[in-house]
Amino acid sequence: MFASGWNEQEYKQIEQSVKLPQIKGKDYVVTKYGASEKASAAANQKAINRVIAMASKKGGGNVIIPKGTYSTGAITMLSHVNLVVEEGATLHFAFEPKLYPLVRTSWEGLACWNYSPCIYAYKATDIAITGKGTIDGGGSNDTWWPMNGNPKFGYKPGITKESQKLGSRAKLMKMAENDVPFDERKFGMGQGLRPQLINFVRSENILIKDVTLLRSPFWVIHPLLCKNITVDGVQIWNEGPNGDGCDPEACENVIIQNTLFHTGDDCIAIKSGRNNDGRFWGKPSKNIIIRNCKMEDGHGGVVIGSEISGGCENVYAENCYMDSPNLERVLRIKTNNCRGGLIQNINMRNVKVGQCKEAVLKINLDYENNEDCYRGFEPTVRNVNMENVTCEKSEYGVLMIGLDNVDNIYDINLKNCTFNGVIKQPVKVTGRTKDVHYDNVFINNSLVLNKGEQPYKSYAQWLTYSEMKRVPHSYLLDFSKKPKWSYVMGIEMEGMLDTYLKYGGEDIINYLKEYPETMIDEKGNVIGYAYEDFNLDNIRTAKYILRMQNLFPRKGNEKALKTFFKQLQNQPRTKEGVYWHKAIYANQVWLDGIFMGLPFYCNYAVQTLKPKKAKKYLDDAVDQMIKTDKRTYDEKTGLWKHAWDETHSQFWADKENGKSKHTWARALGWYVMAMAECLDAMPENYERRGEVINLLKKAMDAVIKNQDKTTGVWYDVMDVKSDKNYLESTASSMFAYVLLKGYNKGYLGEKYKNAGIKAYNGIINQFIQVNADKTISLTKCCSVSGLGPGPGPYVKKPNYKRDGSFEYYISEPIRDNDAKGVGPFIWATLELEKIQTSK
Repeated sequence: MFASGWNEQEYKQIEQSVKLPQIKGKDYVVTKYGASEKASAAANQKAINRVIAMASKKGGGNVIIPKGTYSTGAITMLSHVNLVVEEGATLHFAFEPKLYPLVRTSWEGLACWNYSPCIYAYKATDIAITGKGTIDGGGSNDTWWPMNGNPKFGYKPGITKESQKLGSRAKLMKMAENDVPFDERKFGMGQGLRPQLINFVRSENILIKDVTLLRSPFWVIHPLLCKNITVDGVQIWNEGPNGDGCDPEACENVIIQNTLFHTGDDCIAIKSGRNNDGRFWGKPSKNIIIRNCKMEDGHGGVVIGSEISGGCENVYAENCYMDSPNLERVLRIKTNNCRGGLIQNINMRNVKVGQCKEAVLKINLDYENNEDCYRGFEPTVRNVNMENVTCEKSEYGVLMIGLDNVDNIYDINLKNCTFNGVIKQPVKVTGRTKDVHYDNVFINNSLVLNKGEQPYKSYAQWLTYSEMKRVPHSYLLDFSKKPKWSYVMGIEMEGMLDTYLKYGGEDIINYLKEYPETMIDEKGNVIGYAYEDFNLDNIRTAKYILRMQNLFPRKGNEKALKTFFKQLQNQPRTKEGVYWHKAIYANQVWLDGIFMGLPFYCNYAVQTLKPKKAKKYLDDAVDQMIKTDKRTYDEKTGLWKHAWDETHSQFWADKENGKSKHTWARALGWYVMAMAECLDAMPENYERRGEVINLLKKAMDAVIKNQDKTTGVWYDVMDVKSDKNYLESTASSMFAYVLLKGYNKGYLGEKYKNAGIKAYNGIINQFIQVNADKTISLTKCCSVSGLGPGPGPYVKKPNYKRDGSFEYYISEPIRDNDAKGVGPFIWATLELEKIQTSK
């Protein structure tokens, strides 16, 4: 049977087909037949098994474990028997290996004779384990668990005598690989293959209800080659090795519901045999319902594999809750080309997840890729459906690792899902995976698009048009309510201009023309500009006007450009000759100001003056960069402080050296962008280009050193490690832009390119959000940060909040689509595209 998507009719058919055990007859209280709290495990084992045999022989009944604690060895269930563990009763399985005789079972999907599970059945019909009591498998670091071979669970080399690590697991795997007959695969005493807590083999009509299951030596509930299984209201606590909660293997018609899982491995792992054995059985696990369960701890919530050679189909999981830092995946399918198997029609809906460690959905066809086995059995995973699943934290949203030689993962569908707090990558798909479909799926608040749905080829186009849609007039950029002359407009519009120059678009250029037409009249007067403020911020947009004037001359622009250049010629300076940032920031050098003033200064001089005279201005710009580097560089951190006060008197300044307290990432971003843009203006034969390139390399080395290794982006305050710090997009975009541009221009080498690509991918994963209307946003932008102003001759009202402390920087608002990040991100995109097209 093969269905597409959640099939309500099939679901109901499965539900109705699961037969509960029919058990009649009288009650048999084991204490009336020789069992006792004081008796030995062997004596209780003998008594309980005798009662079960007697009840079964008489047509069935309830074998009751009354209140109290009873030590025992392995118990064998027989047809028509309900083992009732009453509330207050504990059935404790003693660590006496001789009490667990060899039985027909399997171990990790391989048929063998091994220790009897604590509770076992073979070819039984109508059996149950019920009651509100406890079944304790006795697993601990002093009993069964060291056999795992891991020191974490008590294994001690040379001391632990019985362990799978000593060769038994490998021996069984080799036997199965070589088709050694089942009856020759005998393990048990001395081999270290731990028994399951409950293992029913080739049985049917099974109920496990209400009991608490603790400390299993190995897997907790393991039906094998069974039919009609119900697990209902069970509490599973097992933190031991390979401590899977419920593993139906090659089973049909299964319901697992209302159950709590707190496990040391997968909560539910559906299996169908490993390699040759699974293919020999030829029985897929199928028709399985999982609902209303809580996965409190465990490696995987609902897992299929890896022992899945017989295949799996028609799984329905719904209305579950999962939350644990140890929960690695919510829905996982794991297999390889040793296993093979067809896995199809796997469905999950209405599942709420607090956090998981790796991925919400993971499909990997390379599981245990170093396994020694015959390969060539290519697995297929198809028709996997996830709907209305939410998760608040994970490394990946969707992680699918396919094969490079076959199209064996396909028809994967996610609908109405929301995964937030995804740290590494929203979607990662490898191999020849195909036909993956997303319908109203948001990861980190970003809409996941299907192949072909991205409206623009380039992120530069996409963000440009997104901004134009959000802000219909360019003079209202930067969240303005009325026309405003501001440096931020110029930065964003320059990025848009470069998008136009590569991709064209009359609508883009008309949008960009609107700004100078609105802000500069025919006489060169600029709305909102005041020469006497000597504000370097007001110069930045002059570079945009200069570029537009070169492309689309208009009356008034030329005069305005002369006014801007005149301001820089007369800008107040420190005694060393570096521009004040503004009149209200007297005697202060800010990294921001280098970017606001010098790129226009250099470009205008080179374009309008004779070479000899232009050289004087270029030399002045280089001198200012060198002196700024000297005054703001901090030997201790290897980074640059936000600003320097020549008088050492500002309230934010160090009284000894005049520097501000911290390295604000965007300030350093302004600084390195300034050098990159000034180099653009400098002729190739200008002899001081090398000085600027050396400064740039020095700064970018520090930038790379402080790049977040996990995400590839940067924190807002670069010299502070704190949980309060945050990854910030505008500075990250600036650094990515300069790294990639520097490589393309030949200033920076291969390592800078690699860091730039990592940064760009980090920006896409961490900050770019696809909105419901298919526009995109650049998120997590620091809106503004500055210093003071403190008291001064041009200051009307000091601002003591802006004291340069870490607490101040992280207190400033964070918003989306700040122009100070939009422009650099567009530039970074265009630089990366140059690298990609040059390959």
